[in-house]
Amino acid sequence: MVKEDNIKEETHLQQDPSDNKSFKREHYMNNLNVEQKHSMKDRLLVGVLLVVVTVPCIVIGNYIFLALALFAAMIASHEIVKAPQSIENRFHNSVYIFTYLMMFSMISRIIVKNNLMNYVESADKSTWIFDLSTNFFGLKASLVNIMICFGFFFVSALFDKNVTISDAFYFVVMITMVAIGFQSILFLRYAPFAYSGLLTESGKARTYYTAPDYFKYGQSILLVLYMFIGTCMNDVGAYFIGVLFGKHKMCPRISPKKTWEGFVGGLVISTVFSFGFALTMDLCEVPLLPGVLDSAHFYNIIILSLLMPIFSVFGDLLFSQIKRYFHIKDFGTALRSHGGILDRLDSILITSIMMAIMIEFMSHNWNVLQ
Repeated sequence: MVKEDNIKEETHLQQDPSDNKSFKREHYMNNLNVEQKHSMKDRLLVGVLLVVVTVPCIVIGNYIFLALALFAAMIASHEIVKAPQSIENRFHNSVYIFTYLMMFSMISRIIVKNNLMNYVESADKSTWIFDLSTNFFGLKASLVNIMICFGFFFVSALFDKNVTISDAFYFVVMITMVAIGFQSILFLRYAPFAYSGLLTESGKARTYYTAPDYFKYGQSILLVLYMFIGTCMNDVGAYFIGVLFGKHKMCPRISPKKTWEGFVGGLVISTVFSFGFALTMDLCEVPLLPGVLDSAHFYNIIILSLLMPIFSVFGDLLFSQIKRYFHIKDFGTALRSHGGILDRLDSILITSIMMAIMIEFMSHNWNVLQ
């Protein structure tokens, strides 16, 4: 009997090291359940499909990219109107129609105004051509559009019992913010044409009609790819680091799954990948934006590479707070496990706005008065 007890005790002692390793592994790495594993696979699948659809549109650019942006903006408009509604409280169809029209107007304004300016400045108006890439040196927000938004929604709040004053403020802010976000994405795709004058001997900016193919389908896409790399790698890094190693909650009231470990992981991975991409392109003599984001202005690249993941998280938390306020899980279901368009583009929209504003400051040597 004593002998058997000794054998059991020895067996137990022999198993302790492996148990200790298992304990350490479980202590530092979270165990994934079936639902989490399925979610990760689904997110990867949808992510790959999004890349397959968006990358060709980004590369082709011109009206194809504009059509993709407007299509996504229309879905986002639908999600904006749908978010505050309940089964008992439905908005009139005029709210949907007005939101679609105002979103389209705010986004397309930058293209229309840039071409009008180009037409007025053109010496020979008979040779003038409408071009999407003309004069993309900054954003073009419209106070008139914002005031029209205020007028429509506050009048709706007066005469429609289903529209509250809170809804009116929500619609004005969301439509303006999302529209400027999509306008910023267009800026990142078309701005390289406006800044390309630094690459030509004549100093004249290239357009879609005059640019060589290597610039049109190659160098001009680098800036928007740089933004996508920064935001997407932050999402990927934060998600996987957070799932595997996350212990300390970052903002449990708004986003219970976000952790500080995930935030730091996303920040590091995003900065390394985005800065590495920009540096590699510059070494290949194809800078992201000549005179602004190149080796001579490497500090601008470092600043943007660090700011992108921070504003990406801010955008995610901002839209998450809106969802918590309206007691909804996602803005939509267009992208399955990724939710709706706003769920997927929340960080991209805010990051794009930041980049567009920062690039404008950088192009004027940080002179905020110009």
